[in-house]
Amino acid sequence: MQLRDYFRLLTKRGWLIILITVLSAASALLFSRLQQPVYRSTVYLNVNPARLDWGLQQSIQNLLRNYAGIIASRDIATEVNDRLQLDITPDQLREKLTVSPIESDFLLEIDADDYDPLIARDIAQTTAEVFVERIQVTMLDQDKSDRVNVSIRDYALPGVLHKPKWKINTLAGALFGLIAGVLVVYLLEWLETDVIRSAQDIERQTRLAVLGVIPNLTSSQGKRAGNHAKSVQ
Repeated sequence: MQLRDYFRLLTKRGWLIILITVLSAASALLFSRLQQPVYRSTVYLNVNPARLDWGLQQSIQNLLRNYAGIIASRDIATEVNDRLQLDITPDQLREKLTVSPIESDFLLEIDADDYDPLIARDIAQTTAEVFVERIQVTMLDQDKSDRVNVSIRDYALPGVLHKPKWKINTLAGALFGLIAGVLVVYLLEWLETDVIRSAQDIERQTRLAVLGVIPNLTSSQGKRAGNHAKSVQ
């Protein structure tokens, strides 16, 4: 197709592309608005060696993954649940937690999700406190020079909206609608490639100029032509 063919196609069916794009974006926005918002609160734990030793630092990097597993364990979740007196099971509380080790910075990231931003904050903060307390007790049996210090970097804040992200969903819906609209238009155009409705269609198909067109007589015109023929006879 030449550039003018694309322009003709957009002029002819551009409204359909716009309609599908708007409907798709509106549907994505409506779906996002109907979802119950989930809030996320985050707290970071510093994990530092008692002395600046390369071997100890390497050991801490290996410990971070183990610590992440301990924080997400049922044992920690049970104690957190008991302290907060939440009306959920420890396993349900674990589903609200996401623990990620950041080895390059010697950090542990604890994310807590909940429909209530304050509860999300309490879960993240209490989980961090329970783990720090346990590590401090464990390190009492270690030599001071070999200890690993775990501390809370900052207190958790009330959760911020984590999902649904309605702006991203709406943009994605609009993009999907735009692609779908273009595909629908080209499908309709492909289905009509063999249909000739005008002289322009003939010229486009044959690449030849049309010199004349036989007019299409309406029924009333046809009757008048027939009566005229009889009168002549």
